[in-house]
Formats: sequence, structure tokens, C-alpha cells
Amino acid sequence: MQLVTLSTDWGNSDHYVGAVKAKLYSIIEDCHVVDITHNIDKFNIPSAAFIVKNACLGFPKGTIHIIDVDCAESSENLHVLIKWNDQFFICTDNGLPNLVFDTLNDVRIYGLSVFQDSNFYTFSAFNLFCKVASEIAKGEPVEDLGYEIQDFYRKGSQIKPAYIFGSISCTVFHVDSYGNAFLNITINDFLDILKDRKFLIEIEKFKIEKISTSYIDVRINNPLLTVSSTGYLQIAINKANASELLGYRIGTPVTIKIIE
Repeated sequence: MQLVTLSTDWGNSDHYVGAVKAKLYSIIEDCHVVDITHNIDKFNIPSAAFIVKNACLGFPKGTIHIIDVDCAESSENLHVLIKWNDQFFICTDNGLPNLVFDTLNDVRIYGLSVFQDSNFYTFSAFNLFCKVASEIAKGEPVEDLGYEIQDFYRKGSQIKPAYIFGSISCTVFHVDSYGNAFLNITINDFLDILKDRKFLIEIEKFKIEKISTSYIDVRINNPLLTVSSTGYLQIAINKANASELLGYRIGTPVTIKIIE
């Protein structure tokens, strides 16, 4: 069985998902398609990278991943095939691969030289990525599908937290469907800065002074700080949507005060 995953910003109201699945099942023998998500915010590279990094890397060897978010090809943003841990990622080098693979070892990058099935360049996943997936499934060497590239196009990067004057300045970089706001600092980095000290986050009338191990550690409708399954700190509200109630959006600053 050939596993193929799809991660896109297409939504589910148009024909795109069905068309790509139909093509994959038609050209790849014993194919099984896994929908990671089709609800990534339109053209949102950081959000797409976060989802791919946390959902796709754990698949079995041989899995093919098709990623279509802001994938119009240009002289700077090439369509690429990435091989890592004997998995294959077909996408556009638009900043997303750099965010996913920058800290990983043994990553091979190939600029695709396969001709697509149309003279129009409006649906790369259908006209090109499916074709590349089919060639990989048939056992075609990746070296025959493109030319090797030494590095990714580094278009932007995730903003790093800053520790200045007794405070950690963080940023919301992802909001999930529950409204939980992911901060751009991991629990390990946070604890390295905190050491044996206490901390304080002030949100409207609320004060957060501990890391909760569960969403139900506080009263309903109260905000809390916890650690997501991805290892990033997360601000959530018990039984409610933190993004809506607190106005937390991607890019919203959050200050964590360190108490000496």
C-alpha cells in the first residue's frame, strides 16, 4: 500500500480535494490517501509549516506527502521534492520547507524537472505533484526527477522570543480550531530561562502564575498556560475559545514577566 498525505489550504467546498484524490487513485496502484488538513488559512506559510512539521514527519518510511499552500512557482519559489528519513515531500520552496526542515539532518532537496500535464500553471498539485508522486511510487530514483539543490529559499522565518529586562517577549504563531494560541517558545527553552524563578502573565483581570498540566486545571472560562503536544507553550481557556475571547491572533505579542 502506498501512503500519500495531503496538506492544503483548499478548504472542502470546491472540487480540488476530490480531483486530486481521483487522480492519485487512478495513477498509483494500491494507493491510500490520508487527509492531514485542507483548512490551513489561505497562503499562511508559518501555519502550514507548523502543521506539516507536527503531523507528517512521523509517518512510515516511503510515505509521499503532497503540500499545496501558496504554491505558485516562480524563479525564486521552485517546485521541489524533498527526501528525508526515506519519506518524500512534494511542495514549493516558498519558505515552508525551511521552517519544517531547517533543524533536521540528512535532508536532500531536488528542484523538479518533471513536465506537468497542462500548459496552465494554476493547479500544481493536480497537474504536477500527482505525477511526481506516481513516479516515486513506481520506484523512480529521485535523482531522475530533478536536480539537487544545496539549500532552501529562506523567505522569512519564525520570529524568535526575546528575553529582555526581566521579561520574555513572545508571539502567537499558530491558533488551532479550538482557539488555543501557540506561543513561539518551547517548554524547554522557557524552563532554561526561568530556572528556579517564578513567572507572571497578566491577561485583562486574570493572572497566570503556573503551567497547567490539563485544560481543566482552572475554572471554566478562565485562561491558562499549558504545554501543547508539540512542546510549545500554549494559552488556552477552559471550555472556551482563547483566540476569540482574548483577541489573540497570529502575531499577537504576549509578555511573560520573570519574578526575581
